[in-house]
Amino acid sequence: MAAESSKAGEKRAEMEVDELLKMLQLSEEEKDGVVLAKEDRENLPAVKWMAAAKLLTAKEFSVTSLVSTMRSAWNPAREVTFRSIGKNLLVVQAFCLGDWKRIMEDGPWIFRGYALMLEELDGSTTIPSEMPSKVLGWIQIHKIPHLFRTEAIVKQLAAKVGEVQEIEMKAIASRTGDFHRVRVKLAAAKPLIRVVTLAPEGQARILLQVKYEKLPRFCAHCGLVGHVHLECGAGEYTEKDLQFGSWMVADAESWHPGTPRFRSSAPGDREMPRDGGGRGGVKPTRGGRGQVGGRGGRGPMWKAKVTTTSESGSRKRTSADVGDDNKDDRELDDMASSPVKTAAQAGVGEEPPPGARKQLVMDAGPVVPL
Repeated sequence: MAAESSKAGEKRAEMEVDELLKMLQLSEEEKDGVVLAKEDRENLPAVKWMAAAKLLTAKEFSVTSLVSTMRSAWNPAREVTFRSIGKNLLVVQAFCLGDWKRIMEDGPWIFRGYALMLEELDGSTTIPSEMPSKVLGWIQIHKIPHLFRTEAIVKQLAAKVGEVQEIEMKAIASRTGDFHRVRVKLAAAKPLIRVVTLAPEGQARILLQVKYEKLPRFCAHCGLVGHVHLECGAGEYTEKDLQFGSWMVADAESWHPGTPRFRSSAPGDREMPRDGGGRGGVKPTRGGRGQVGGRGGRGPMWKAKVTTTSESGSRKRTSADVGDDNKDDRELDDMASSPVKTAAQAGVGEEPPPGARKQLVMDAGPVVPL
């Protein structure tokens, strides 16, 4: 803990010195720089597999925790280095093409509900001239009429949502109808798009719902990614004010194959992105967190376990207890450890349901030999 605090202090001191240097009045000798000709610069070896990584949140997190989580999520074959250069801002460098492609293409990467945005660097500056500002992810455009299922039309529709990276033209069936999947870069400064409009000439406009796969935390009021509506302005909104919700999040079963899942907290549970207890079946509970009442939303992270006791007083283990001893590495996919819950949140001290307290005790009495 002390070592981490010392490192944080060194980082702040380094940043303060950088700000101070910008305000200095330089002498002529200091202004006389080393001139690098264009030809010489072109002959420099290229810096490979380096990117700026920024966590999309106003909150500040431990760099050590962020780095540890990303290492576990990426599971690199070679070394991957991290260098902190600001609040929730790092420079990441891989040392083989396989690790680089996984880091840059297999996202979105999410740390404690917040997106990690990545932007390639050429190494010409210590601080990125352009900060990462886009979230990579898959979207689904639902129920495009068969006549309009061409790559050109699908690309135009997806371009209304974000910067198109890849299109899958095969229609995929789902419980609510089929959809087309497109990989896009979402602008973090713009609200999420809920529908795209197809307007064939001479016909009525057609509204097509957009769903997002593995969506980070977003605001049910303004639609921006990176915070929830309780943190948006004063955070006091009526149900009518919440125009975005968990109904925009695609079911995990329909996600693109290979997309890293959210961390599981208990057998059968999955932490889903939160929209701050907004619409779409998410009921607000303590602290504004959502509790699932329909598809999407945030599932219950903690469950009280009911145990039974044998006549000897020993505790009988349930199948869920056994599962707790055998949690696999998928729990470290891309989420840091959940915060410690209070006794009230964890259900400690709550009375078990009446059925769990009932025990059938059979006393046959002493055995009498014949």
